[in-house]
Amino acid sequence: MKTKSLLILSILLIFLASCDRPDCKNTNSIFDSNGVETNMYKQELIKEMHRIGKNNLTYWVSSYTEQNGKEFITVNIQGDGLCAKGLLQVNDWNIIEGIKKTKGDSYIGAQLKGLTFDIITNGESIDFIYKNIVSIVD
Repeated sequence: MKTKSLLILSILLIFLASCDRPDCKNTNSIFDSNGVETNMYKQELIKEMHRIGKNNLTYWVSSYTEQNGKEFITVNIQGDGLCAKGLLQVNDWNIIEGIKKTKGDSYIGAQLKGLTFDIITNGESIDFIYKNIVSIVD
C-alpha cells in the first residue's frame, strides 16, 4: 500500500512540476538594472524579441496592475536565452476577462498560448498593447 501511495504522490508531483514554467536565469544586465516600465528595458526587450522571433517565445502571467487609469498584465517571457518580463497594456479584456476579475491572482503562472501584442512607439514612449491569445493553460 505504501508503494502505491508513493507512486501516486510521485506522479502527482511530476505532473504539477510540468505545469509550471521552466526555470530561467536572466543574463542581461539591462534587465537587471532597469524597471520593466522604462524605455531602456523595453528597447532591449524589443531587440531580444526580434533576435529570437516572437513566435519562438513563451509567455506566462506574472501579475495584474493598474496605473494612471490603465490596466496591465505583466508576463514572464522566455526563449533562446531570454528571461525577462513584459508589461502589456490591456484595453480589451474580452478573451481574458478572468484575469481582470481576479486581478490576476488565479492566473499567476498560467501560460498564454499564442499571445499577440502590438509595440507602439510614440515619441519617447514605448507601449506593449495586448491584442489576443489562443488559449490560457493554467
